[in-house]
Amino acid sequence: MMTVSENRKQFEQWTLDYQNQKERADRLFSRISTFRILTFLIGAAGLIVGITEKEKSYATLLVIAGVLFLLGFVALVKWHSVVAERQESLTEKWEVCRRYCNRFTDGWRKFEEKGTVYLREDDCVAADIDLLGENSLYQMISVCHTEKGKQTFADHLTTRYIEEAEREQRHAAIKELSGKPEFAVEFETAGRRMEAEKEKFDAEAFEDFCGDVAQGKLPAFAHVLRFLLPVCEIASLVLFLTGTISYGYPLAGFLALLVISWLTKFMTDGIIQPVYYASTVSGEYEVMLSLVAEQAFQSEVLARMQQRAGGATGAVRAYHKLKAISQAYNISFNPLVHQILCGLLLWDYQLAAVVSRWKKTYGTQVAGCSDMIAELEDLMSFSVLGMVRETGEGQIDYTETEVHLEGTNLYHPLLLPDQAQGNDVTLGSGITIITGSNMSGKTTFLRTVAINLVLAYLGAPVCAETLKASYMRIFTSMRVKDDVAHGISTFYAEILRIKEMAVYRKEEKPMLCLIDEIFKGTNSADRIVGAKEVITKLAGSRCMTVVSTHDFELCSITDKNQTPAVNYHFQEYYEGDELRFDYKIRDGRCTTTNARAILRMAGFEV
Repeated sequence: MMTVSENRKQFEQWTLDYQNQKERADRLFSRISTFRILTFLIGAAGLIVGITEKEKSYATLLVIAGVLFLLGFVALVKWHSVVAERQESLTEKWEVCRRYCNRFTDGWRKFEEKGTVYLREDDCVAADIDLLGENSLYQMISVCHTEKGKQTFADHLTTRYIEEAEREQRHAAIKELSGKPEFAVEFETAGRRMEAEKEKFDAEAFEDFCGDVAQGKLPAFAHVLRFLLPVCEIASLVLFLTGTISYGYPLAGFLALLVISWLTKFMTDGIIQPVYYASTVSGEYEVMLSLVAEQAFQSEVLARMQQRAGGATGAVRAYHKLKAISQAYNISFNPLVHQILCGLLLWDYQLAAVVSRWKKTYGTQVAGCSDMIAELEDLMSFSVLGMVRETGEGQIDYTETEVHLEGTNLYHPLLLPDQAQGNDVTLGSGITIITGSNMSGKTTFLRTVAINLVLAYLGAPVCAETLKASYMRIFTSMRVKDDVAHGISTFYAEILRIKEMAVYRKEEKPMLCLIDEIFKGTNSADRIVGAKEVITKLAGSRCMTVVSTHDFELCSITDKNQTPAVNYHFQEYYEGDELRFDYKIRDGRCTTTNARAILRMAGFEV
């Protein structure tokens, strides 16, 4: 597996390479356009002159030359289409690589997909620690382009819990994907191209159709008709051509087949159209599944996907066959040809029979394919972090009765690596008080702990050298807002959040409470009394309560067993008259303040 710096150089080089290739393709596209027009004009002129001047000795040569130039025009049209396809592919690959490059900087903050639509109003944790929404983890690492993939990724960030066995499988898959940047680019490119067609295709409805044995079956009488009637029609046509019967018999048969096709079109379309609509994205589905089928995956989850995608009856072959069916159905958009084929062969019946056979052979493989692609997009999104940040592996203990957390060089994934300060941290059950000056890093530290725990819970790499922790349900009280419409003040909104913690605390299940500047919405006297009462009630062997505060009085708090709180602090330092922070966590309580210095920084004389 390449290092982060090697990954960055690789993506930067690919971005440059695809840009150069696209520029060459653009020039070729322009030249072909010019030659195509000239070839058509020369060919048309040669034919016209050759036909109108047919008595001239050179007329035949002009006609031949005209035909050849027109054939050249047809070839150039096809070549033009191939180059246009390549242009689109190169553009998407360039964009994918550029987005990866932006993840090494703050450029990802301009990505349009933020996951805000999936942010529930009651999910305070996702908003507090930037899992979803503006400047969030979702915005930074999501490579999902199917609706189901986006929903799956957001659901994991919202649920923040999976079973231990599943976590281990996910961890192995995500780790393997982190070492496959080329596969990541190719797969996301296909996803981006498919996204443009998503409004034309309901994947869930199509897969329901494929998985339902009752749908897509041509009735027995239709099979009889599709064989017997065309045979009779063709036989009557042959007899007419040999002079055995009059033209009235084949004509009557033709009209009869045409009427039958019209009257039963609802039946044949009910079988054909679900498959045809799927063909709008079948090309990109085939590309995505082919990429999966061609990989030599080692992890259990990915190997299972590879096996399902490949093989003689695998999903790749199913979608490849789907393209041929859709091309046959396209004949229906040429009314004249379509009516002739229906009158001679009961064309729609023949095509419906082909679809029925396709569904019988491949239906079970296709059903659930969008779920598989969504799952892979979810896993790949989490693997992005391992490509663009220095990461380690999280170890989660599901069995410990007393909660704990130990991290080495733990840092925030959404900060630039050269600006993020790593910290070694050990937290246990009971009460932890964090004090420090304004802007010194207290809140960021709380978010760093929480977001890395979420990553570890979901089997993703963590932004730390090591992280060992108990599984704990995470509760937060950070970005507390008032609600004017419902008459809820900031202080009362915070009380409601802490009440939720207290209710869960009674269940004696592992939990982590992260409270930033507790009860800052009320006066200092009530705040200290209220905070002591709340923190004492939350404390316990199965509850890790971490509180940041400016109230030094809380540093001496004890739990019900008279166990004193563990104190950590952040501090500032000065370079001349300039206020500076190193964002390093230290043992003990803070002994300094900096409010006046910050006011002076803002231009106030104090």
